[in-house]
Amino acid sequence: MLVGEKTLIRPLEINDLDDLYDWYNESNFTYWVCGNWPLASLLRRDYIENNFYENDDYRYSILDMDKNLIGSIGFEQVNTPARSAKLYIGIGKSEYWGKGYGYDAMNTFINYLFNQWNFRRLTVETWEKNIRAIKCYEKLGFVIEGKLRQAYYVTGKYYDAIIMGLLKSDFYAKAKS
Repeated sequence: MLVGEKTLIRPLEINDLDDLYDWYNESNFTYWVCGNWPLASLLRRDYIENNFYENDDYRYSILDMDKNLIGSIGFEQVNTPARSAKLYIGIGKSEYWGKGYGYDAMNTFINYLFNQWNFRRLTVETWEKNIRAIKCYEKLGFVIEGKLRQAYYVTGKYYDAIIMGLLKSDFYAKAKS
């Protein structure tokens, strides 16, 4: 188990799927996580189990210090020669939003990926209206590297995707300052 200041990170367990099912079928969560309400919502329980548990080896659970499940975090698109991957996170319980839990989980997980997995570079993506996520990523040392024009379709309007990157050297240089 990974231990942060506010969060714990452990492998996803079958008992976590009910919460993930509820979160991904809740409009406010999917709106901010992927900008796709209702297109990414109304997911069946077996879809969640198949795609988030059985076929996603790199998805983990985020717990508060009382061991309550509050979200999930993980990585995908691993490029072994380049030692890079793309991160994702979702804090499912809205009462934990804006209180540093996402930042702490990301900081803890990034440390793990840079040290244990020996990644050299990490990427995140969000949509332009998710200012809270962008500010969190910037605080961690990510920089905006580009945009994908009109890549998100949210409530009848197109928005740009924001692509951000973080190098291992920049992360640790920022931590020392």
